[in-house]
Amino acid sequence: MTTWRKGPPPSVGWWPASYSRDPDAHRYYNGEWWSAAAWPDSSADEVARAACSKEACPDLIEWTDRPAWWPERSKT
Repeated sequence: MTTWRKGPPPSVGWWPASYSRDPDAHRYYNGEWWSAAAWPDSSADEVARAACSKEACPDLIEWTDRPAWWPERSKT
């Protein structure tokens, strides 16, 4: 069972994070704010734009742990 949390994650980086607990929505947390969402089928340009776009409603975002298949270097 996936545990979803509110508030900041334990480290900077990409996290599964969404308004609707969608594990395919990924957002960058820069230590201060959440970015707009990027998706597995997003282009590199779309991901770069999302990472630079501050999410308008951060209090509605929930995040979960990074999947086991993500690279070790991405995990906290």
